[in-house]
Amino acid sequence: MIQTDLSSFSYKKGSLCAFCKKCGGENFYLDGKNKSGIQKYECKTCGCRFIWTSDLPRRRTFSHIISFAVEIYTDLKKALSLEGVAEVLAKAFNVNVTYEAVRQWVLTTKKVISRRETTLSTTWHADETYIKIKGKGYWLWIVYDKLGILSWRISKKRTIKDARLLFRAAMRVAQVQPKQIITDGLCQYSDAIKKEIGWNHREQKKRHVVSSGVGRNWFIERLNREIKRRIKWFSTFQSFRGARAFFSLWFFHYNQRKLSRIT
Repeated sequence: MIQTDLSSFSYKKGSLCAFCKKCGGENFYLDGKNKSGIQKYECKTCGCRFIWTSDLPRRRTFSHIISFAVEIYTDLKKALSLEGVAEVLAKAFNVNVTYEAVRQWVLTTKKVISRRETTLSTTWHADETYIKIKGKGYWLWIVYDKLGILSWRISKKRTIKDARLLFRAAMRVAQVQPKQIITDGLCQYSDAIKKEIGWNHREQKKRHVVSSGVGRNWFIERLNREIKRRIKWFSTFQSFRGARAFFSLWFFHYNQRKLSRIT
């Protein structure tokens, strides 16, 4: 299970035992039941009356259920839509939630790619693929090496600025220059590498390899096909924020699985 980023009492998160969400106290009175038959409590310390339905503040679902829903939505081997996740929760946990609730959980628990602890010079593969957000075309840029995803970004156009920001983020994660960079024939890559990686003309001519999807850049093209297969279920994202939240979690899970296989 992934750790959610929802604010709560850190030492209480994940607890299935009732506690006061106002003061964190564990001493309370039983205060009858509501119309739905759910037990009500009254805190002995602060007098707060509450219904125990979640270990998170301002939530009606437990954190482990939220983590499970977000994980299967962004899992690499399963392709479930938001409505599909809601159906699984109803069958597995007897929890009735809407697909909009699942979408909000995904937005709340998004992850970022952090800096690597070990600096290892590797071969980078860079490519971009076409996706749709609210019916409009966008470009998803990815930089990948044998350890996982280094950086990614979503842009409306394929400009030099976008390519530079992509490689700048990759350098921030890797913290070391790559041995080689393999890209397709997009001219923006050459200019971005020259300005962000720091190679001189002779080094760049030797280390920057231009290759199509059927050549040395075949793996990232296969990754692009996997992304297309995964998002085929909803065909288009409903918002730019939703697309960023989905890919941040999807790439986070990809890196975790890649790391577990290496170690």
